[in-house]
Amino acid sequence: MNTRSIVFLASLFGAHAAYCETAPCALLSQDQVSSVVGSKVAAPSPIAATGCSWTAAGPPRVTVTVSRQNEKMFAAVKSSSDPKTTKAAVAGIGDDAVFTGVQGFSSLWVKKGATFLLVRIYGVPVSEAQAKLKTLATNAVSKL
Repeated sequence: MNTRSIVFLASLFGAHAAYCETAPCALLSQDQVSSVVGSKVAAPSPIAATGCSWTAAGPPRVTVTVSRQNEKMFAAVKSSSDPKTTKAAVAGIGDDAVFTGVQGFSSLWVKKGATFLLVRIYGVPVSEAQAKLKTLATNAVSKL
Protein backbone atom coordinates (compact mmCIF):
# COMPACT_ATOMS: atom_id res chain seq x y z
CA MET A 1 0.00 0.00 0.00
CA ASN A 2 1.47 3.37 -0.94
CA THR A 3 1.50 6.55 1.14
CA ARG A 4 -1.31 8.13 -0.88
CA SER A 5 -3.59 5.14 -0.15
CA ILE A 6 -2.79 5.27 3.54
CA VAL A 7 -3.56 9.01 3.71
CA PHE A 8 -6.83 8.46 1.82
CA LEU A 9 -7.90 5.64 4.17
CA ALA A 10 -6.92 7.67 7.23
CA SER A 11 -8.99 10.61 6.00
CA LEU A 12 -12.00 8.34 5.44
CA PHE A 13 -11.66 6.89 8.94
CA GLY A 14 -11.35 10.40 10.43
CA ALA A 15 -14.43 11.59 8.56
CA HIS A 16 -16.37 8.50 9.66
CA ALA A 17 -15.28 8.93 13.30
CA ALA A 18 -16.33 12.58 13.27
CA TYR A 19 -19.89 11.65 12.30
CA CYS A 20 -20.24 8.62 14.58
CA GLU A 21 -21.65 9.69 17.91
CA THR A 22 -22.32 7.40 20.82
CA ALA A 23 -26.02 6.57 20.85
CA PRO A 24 -27.76 8.17 23.85
CA CYS A 25 -28.82 4.78 25.27
CA ALA A 26 -25.16 3.68 25.21
CA LEU A 27 -24.02 6.64 27.35
CA LEU A 28 -25.23 4.97 30.56
CA SER A 29 -25.69 1.31 31.41
CA GLN A 30 -28.77 -0.06 33.13
CA ASP A 31 -26.53 -1.05 36.07
CA GLN A 32 -25.04 2.46 36.36
CA VAL A 33 -28.48 4.05 36.46
CA SER A 34 -29.82 1.43 38.92
CA SER A 35 -26.85 2.00 41.22
CA VAL A 36 -27.40 5.77 41.32
CA VAL A 37 -31.19 5.54 41.66
CA GLY A 38 -30.96 2.93 44.39
CA SER A 39 -33.34 0.45 42.76
CA LYS A 40 -33.46 -1.59 39.57
CA VAL A 41 -34.43 0.38 36.47
CA ALA A 42 -36.04 -1.07 33.37
CA ALA A 43 -34.10 -1.45 30.12
CA PRO A 44 -33.42 1.85 28.36
CA SER A 45 -36.04 3.35 26.06
CA PRO A 46 -34.94 5.62 23.20
CA ILE A 47 -36.40 9.12 23.04
CA ALA A 48 -36.41 9.91 19.32
CA ALA A 49 -32.83 9.87 18.02
CA THR A 50 -31.39 12.23 20.62
CA GLY A 51 -32.30 10.81 24.02
CA CYS A 52 -32.86 7.82 26.24
CA SER A 53 -34.73 7.07 29.49
CA TRP A 54 -34.59 4.54 32.31
CA THR A 55 -37.36 4.13 34.90
CA ALA A 56 -37.52 2.42 38.30
CA ALA A 57 -41.05 1.31 39.11
CA GLY A 58 -40.64 2.38 42.73
CA PRO A 59 -41.96 3.45 45.00
CA PRO A 60 -40.79 6.05 44.53
CA ARG A 61 -40.98 6.04 40.76
CA VAL A 62 -37.74 7.53 39.49
CA THR A 63 -36.88 8.27 35.85
CA VAL A 64 -33.48 9.24 34.45
CA THR A 65 -33.06 10.70 30.98
CA VAL A 66 -30.04 11.67 28.94
CA SER A 67 -30.26 13.65 25.73
CA ARG A 68 -28.09 15.56 23.32
CA GLN A 69 -28.68 19.28 23.30
CA ASN A 70 -27.29 22.25 21.42
CA GLU A 71 -25.20 25.26 22.32
CA LYS A 72 -28.20 27.61 22.18
CA MET A 73 -30.11 25.60 24.81
CA PHE A 74 -27.03 25.34 27.03
CA ALA A 75 -26.43 29.10 26.83
CA ALA A 76 -30.09 29.81 27.65
CA VAL A 77 -29.93 27.70 30.81
CA LYS A 78 -26.67 29.32 31.89
CA SER A 79 -28.09 32.82 31.49
CA SER A 80 -31.53 32.15 33.03
CA SER A 81 -32.41 33.38 36.50
CA ASP A 82 -35.72 31.98 37.70
CA PRO A 83 -36.12 32.54 41.46
CA LYS A 84 -38.10 29.28 41.74
CA THR A 85 -35.18 27.26 40.36
CA THR A 86 -32.16 26.05 42.28
CA LYS A 87 -29.13 26.70 40.07
CA ALA A 88 -25.41 26.02 40.57
CA ALA A 89 -22.24 25.65 38.54
CA VAL A 90 -20.81 22.13 38.82
CA ALA A 91 -17.07 21.56 38.56
CA GLY A 92 -15.29 18.43 37.39
CA ILE A 93 -17.55 17.38 34.50
CA GLY A 94 -16.66 18.19 30.92
CA ASP A 95 -15.65 21.75 30.10
CA ASP A 96 -18.63 23.41 31.78
CA ALA A 97 -21.69 22.20 33.68
CA VAL A 98 -24.70 23.73 35.38
CA PHE A 99 -27.27 22.14 37.70
CA THR A 100 -30.88 23.28 37.82
CA GLY A 101 -33.60 21.91 40.04
CA VAL A 102 -37.29 22.49 40.62
CA GLN A 103 -39.86 20.43 42.46
CA GLY A 104 -40.39 17.23 40.50
CA PHE A 105 -37.17 17.10 38.48
CA SER A 106 -33.60 18.28 38.33
CA SER A 107 -31.19 18.68 35.42
CA LEU A 108 -27.47 18.74 34.82
CA TRP A 109 -26.43 20.46 31.60
CA VAL A 110 -22.92 19.55 30.45
CA LYS A 111 -20.66 20.91 27.72
CA LYS A 112 -17.71 18.83 26.54
CA GLY A 113 -15.99 20.25 23.48
CA ALA A 114 -18.74 20.81 20.91
CA THR A 115 -21.08 18.28 22.56
CA PHE A 116 -23.89 19.28 24.91
CA LEU A 117 -25.70 16.78 27.14
CA LEU A 118 -28.70 17.09 29.41
CA VAL A 119 -29.08 14.53 32.19
CA ARG A 120 -32.33 14.68 34.15
CA ILE A 121 -33.76 12.86 37.12
CA TYR A 122 -37.46 12.84 38.03
CA GLY A 123 -38.91 11.76 41.37
CA VAL A 124 -35.90 12.70 43.53
CA PRO A 125 -35.82 15.73 45.86
CA VAL A 126 -33.70 18.61 44.56
CA SER A 127 -31.54 18.30 47.69
CA GLU A 128 -30.46 14.77 46.60
CA ALA A 129 -30.47 15.23 42.85
CA GLN A 130 -27.22 17.11 42.23
CA ALA A 131 -24.94 14.34 43.55
CA LYS A 132 -26.87 11.68 41.63
CA LEU A 133 -26.79 13.70 38.41
CA LYS A 134 -23.08 14.41 38.78
CA THR A 135 -22.36 10.67 38.97
CA LEU A 136 -24.59 9.93 35.98
CA ALA A 137 -23.16 12.79 33.90
CA THR A 138 -19.58 11.80 34.71
CA ASN A 139 -20.32 8.28 33.44
CA ALA A 140 -22.05 9.57 30.30
CA VAL A 141 -19.34 12.10 29.44
CA SER A 142 -16.67 9.39 29.75
CA LYS A 143 -18.26 7.66 26.74
CA LEU A 144 -18.24 10.68 24.44
